[in-house]
Amino acid sequence: MINQDPLKAADELEKWAQGLEQRAQQYTELQDRLNATTARASSPDGAVAVTVDSNGVPTELRLNEQTRGMDPARVSELLMTCMRQAQAQLRSEVTELVQSTVPGEDAPALNIIAQYESRFPAAEPADPKSAGDDDEDWGDQSFMR
Repeated sequence: MINQDPLKAADELEKWAQGLEQRAQQYTELQDRLNATTARASSPDGAVAVTVDSNGVPTELRLNEQTRGMDPARVSELLMTCMRQAQAQLRSEVTELVQSTVPGEDAPALNIIAQYESRFPAAEPADPKSAGDDDEDWGDQSFMR
């Protein structure tokens, strides 16, 4: 409610406008920083690496020499795991970025964080069984030729 005293009302409106301008500057800075944000994850052996942009879209896929001769399904699994890990890392980075740039109690800030949380769940721990070939695990393949 605006004060009935015209001078006080003018001061209140000026402070309110300054607050809005400051908030707009904070969100402009946040947008610029978000646009520049990327995240990268690599497989434990370094055979595969994936980089994602601020939207979680892969922008770089790296396969080193270790992937030659590797089962294509295994390479695919490594790529997908790395992508999910990079996206989970992105989620953490965006949350930290939002909290350090704009007031955390702002509804738009909470909405940005919630969107990243729903799109990119926390990374699941790596499955130690799938970390390499295990002579005891034939998976879906027959040992007979």
